[in-house]
Amino acid sequence: MPADLLPLHDHALLKAVSAMADTACGRAARVVLGQGRLFTPAPWPRSGVPRRGAPGRCHRSALRVARLLPGAYVEGYALASDGTVQAHAWCSASDGTVLDPARDSAALAYLGVPMSWEFVRAFQQRTLTKTWFRGVLDPAVQARDAERIFRSGVPLHGMLDCGRVPPAVEDAGPRPASLPGSRSVRGDGPTGVAAYLA
Repeated sequence: MPADLLPLHDHALLKAVSAMADTACGRAARVVLGQGRLFTPAPWPRSGVPRRGAPGRCHRSALRVARLLPGAYVEGYALASDGTVQAHAWCSASDGTVLDPARDSAALAYLGVPMSWEFVRAFQQRTLTKTWFRGVLDPAVQARDAERIFRSGVPLHGMLDCGRVPPAVEDAGPRPASLPGSRSVRGDGPTGVAAYLA
């Protein structure tokens, strides 16, 4: 989708994350720009889904919901109604609709990397972060994994194909060397979760 056809909120979020990527602390933003997708905000469904999580615990809440429902666990950034951009985690249905268990109302725009629940669980086991999980893209968590994802991006076997591919952001800075295609590889084969744990 050309940048001039993007909804205003998606454009504002892409611009803000691009600005973050140019800072010294912008490693997570660079991963999100290189591999992220745009997601469609939606209110929390009235029925047929697990209960919502506590505000401020978005990573744990999103991971719990992703385990219970089909779809993806997503980490990235959300544009709040007050115009601030916040690091955030949520779930997504296969059509790119947001299921955000940690917010009272949907954010205006979402940009993030969709990951399989199995990949995130394997990542938690590898980094020993199950009890204090703050997200795959958290700098303290990445330090426990030799900053593997900050250097190379989320591996293809950990990604799911949902959301909308954003237009290229020219001033986003260097992107991770491993940019995903539009596929998901699950299982314990040589490219699956077992390979990541090796």
